[in-house]
Amino acid sequence: MLFTAVIMATLATSLVSGVLSMAGGMILMGVLCLLLSIPAAMVLHGVAQAASNGSRIWLYSEHICWSILLPYSIGALGTLALFSWVSFVPDAALVFVLIGAFPFISLLLPARMHLDISRPSTALFCGLLVTGVQMLAGASGPVLDIFYVNSTLSRQQILGTKAITQTLGHIIKCGYYALVLNLGLELPLAVYAGAVVAAVLGNWLGSHIVTRIDDDHFKRMGRYVILIIGTVYIAKGITAYL
Repeated sequence: MLFTAVIMATLATSLVSGVLSMAGGMILMGVLCLLLSIPAAMVLHGVAQAASNGSRIWLYSEHICWSILLPYSIGALGTLALFSWVSFVPDAALVFVLIGAFPFISLLLPARMHLDISRPSTALFCGLLVTGVQMLAGASGPVLDIFYVNSTLSRQQILGTKAITQTLGHIIKCGYYALVLNLGLELPLAVYAGAVVAAVLGNWLGSHIVTRIDDDHFKRMGRYVILIIGTVYIAKGITAYL
């Protein structure tokens, strides 16, 4: 039953991510936190999301803005060094509260900040921040979206560029929990393999749907989805604390 639940959740959330380039990882992390320990959920989520985003790299390779990758990677590796030093593992309640809060935090940021991922300094800061969020909450989509909403990138460029930076982040997250902390490798290999297949399939299906959505609707649709999910997750986290 665990295997079936993980595979179905991965397939469904990868389809969501394949269409909206957001929300899927957020939903999947919440499901895995209900089924597994936090380190195991982080590693399985990282494997599934690396496969999910990795498949989008292939699907949208010609649209990737490669100039963003170097400064983003420097920031991401800086965050890995910090977490490796402190060796912190969040509890389930904190994960739910953080996942739920980030979409609302993103809305409260002043418009004058004008965070644009295409600027090297902003990409560096994005790598630091987003990778930190992935380490703490597993999913970082709502935070990453802050850096794209003011960009002039098309939906295909957003999908491709987010895919490669998110893949890097999830690989780093897996490395932190599985190798640095030596935690989270408690599931059979078949579960990881099944999650990878489901993630790739979900993205392939999503790629056929996204062509029917214009850029404006693409950038607005996911916002409503993550706010609803965020409210549910905050309530879940607060309930767990109480």
